[in-house]
Amino acid sequence: MVFGWGKKKKVEYEEPAEPVNSSPQNIKLDEIPKILNDIVILRKGTLASEIKSHRNRIDPQREVILKIANELSEDELDPDKLDPHFQIMVNRGKKEVISAIKKEFGNPFPDINNADDVMRFKKASTIGINKVGDMLGKHSKVIHHFAPKYSKKLTNDLKELSDDLKEVDELIDIFNMTENSVQTINELLSSREKTLEKLSKRELRVNELKSSLAEKNENITKFENEIKDIKNSPDYKEYTNVKSQLSDCDSEEAKIRHHINDEFTKISRPLGKFVHISSHDKELKDLTATLASSPYDVLDTPNIPGIKNILDSINTGIDSGSVSVKDVSKSKEGVDEIKNSLPSFINTKATFESKKKNLVTKLESFDLTTLQNTEKDLKHEENNISDIESKLKSFEDETLELTNSLPGIIRQIEMNLKDVTSISYIVSVEPR
Repeated sequence: MVFGWGKKKKVEYEEPAEPVNSSPQNIKLDEIPKILNDIVILRKGTLASEIKSHRNRIDPQREVILKIANELSEDELDPDKLDPHFQIMVNRGKKEVISAIKKEFGNPFPDINNADDVMRFKKASTIGINKVGDMLGKHSKVIHHFAPKYSKKLTNDLKELSDDLKEVDELIDIFNMTENSVQTINELLSSREKTLEKLSKRELRVNELKSSLAEKNENITKFENEIKDIKNSPDYKEYTNVKSQLSDCDSEEAKIRHHINDEFTKISRPLGKFVHISSHDKELKDLTATLASSPYDVLDTPNIPGIKNILDSINTGIDSGSVSVKDVSKSKEGVDEIKNSLPSFINTKATFESKKKNLVTKLESFDLTTLQNTEKDLKHEENNISDIESKLKSFEDETLELTNSLPGIIRQIEMNLKDVTSISYIVSVEPR
């Protein structure tokens, strides 16, 4: 509103004080809702009483402004002295101002019998004052200049009316602070209940996990005993013995292979040369190449004719000179020695491979299904325990955090209660 109003002197308002106790009072948690309800009822009654007092002071001021408007309505404002152009402006401004006042202030402001009437009164009075002020502001120059005595009266009375309404706003704001504090306390109470519910659920889950953990540990002990019994059985001991023998076969094969390869090293020069000059078919050529590089791999009964053919061809090549050697006699002697040793080499290899095959067959005859399944079950339960322990740690940490938050919620409730009631309370709660 713009109608030349001065600045309002701030009104100091003191809320009706409730008794303040010097020493804290002990109360139970379930007593808080009644305390809050009582304080809200008390302050609603106080608010209604205070605002009613202001309303009863404001309404007569409304009547005074309405009376001024009626006087202005009957005052011709010396129309003969006015220029016709200004006369139209003055009449329009006068008419609009009077119309606004009669419309907004023509009826009494709503009466106040309880707290529910407060906002209805505030809304009606605020709208009325604002609309009248806006209209006066719109025609401020005209009214000030051509109706100065009305202008001053309206300015002062409307200002006083507005100042009183600001005091009403302050009272409502103070009550709203009470309601906000009460809401905060109720939210804290609700937060505590939700925290307790979470704690209950987590503690239940922790107990379930601990029970499951005990069950898994029992299963692990059972599986470990079953595995121990299996491994202590005569069959399993025989299995490990066969497995050990089979493992030793690797080193035995290496020794036999090394021995035979060393023997063939004696004819490596003529054999190597013969690989490149041989006119045999592909199968025999491949046999010759393997014989030169890894003789052990081709020493078996089906290959004896081919190997002998190769060795005879080498001797023939030495005699003809197609296979060049330093010492013909020594080289041929070496070839013959190898040829004569073939049955022994093959027998040694065949005996070893038969032995190894028998061990493999024997090892495969053992049924390890029960052992393997039990070991698999043991591993599964060990993984389950690791998972349960991880979850248990997480739930225990959350439970501890929630438990530690409860005293803080109670302290906040106590502080907010003191703000609302001006009384220091110590809230006691039932142990969990």
